[in-house]
Amino acid sequence: MTIDPGIKKRFLIRIVDDDVGVRTGLTFLLKCLGWSSVDYLSAEEFLQKDNMLIPGCILLDIRMPGMSGLALQQKLFSDGVQLPVVIITGYADVETAVRTLKRGAFDFLEKPIEAEKLDAVLENCWNRWNVKNSGQRPQEIAAIFHEMSEREKGIVRLLVQELTSKQIGDRLGLSERTVQGHRLNLYKKFGVHTRDELLSCLKVMEELSEQGKRKRKILLQLSIVIEGADRIWLELTNYGFGQESLWINIRRSKHGSRVVASTP
Repeated sequence: MTIDPGIKKRFLIRIVDDDVGVRTGLTFLLKCLGWSSVDYLSAEEFLQKDNMLIPGCILLDIRMPGMSGLALQQKLFSDGVQLPVVIITGYADVETAVRTLKRGAFDFLEKPIEAEKLDAVLENCWNRWNVKNSGQRPQEIAAIFHEMSEREKGIVRLLVQELTSKQIGDRLGLSERTVQGHRLNLYKKFGVHTRDELLSCLKVMEELSEQGKRKRKILLQLSIVIEGADRIWLELTNYGFGQESLWINIRRSKHGSRVVASTP
């Protein structure tokens, strides 16, 4: 997905890094990519000067004098700030990724930062921010699940049962560390920060799946009845849609049957 240039101009990228060379380089790179940006030399300066009500995200260095990037990230999360945080660090390892993502970071980038990867991460930040502020959460959850691998779907089904990483690993023949890696990836995909938030998303997804099963069951029953009738009485009561019934008229042709009208 390519973000409209006008959106890029309105989505403000905050650079928080004590290294003037990094700030200058990122500012130039963001300008070339079409993003608007502002830079701060410390976490303290960011907290003092930034208007966090302006839509955007934060590119945050993990190691700074004074308040560290991790400390600032934790404060923003505790204060309920909705701006996605992308950690920028020269110390990108699994442990650092786990710590930052579990504490609420949206993603992390390793220095030196590649233009293509930076642009992709920022587009994902905008997508996530847009979803959270547009009330489209269920549809997005369904889309994410549809794109998952079969392995991820298997882990998701066990996570919904609130099993631990070790229990899931035992059932699927995976190491606990491998399952934790998959859980970390799910945190990123759903844009959540805690286990409870992830479970909330997964349970919404489970409900959407159940709704889909009920609808498919209705369509199957309907197709069977249509084969030998010109008018049918459809009962939705037994499929979880409440006390709803209606007549459906069927028109037949050489191309098959189709619904043309319904009457209460």
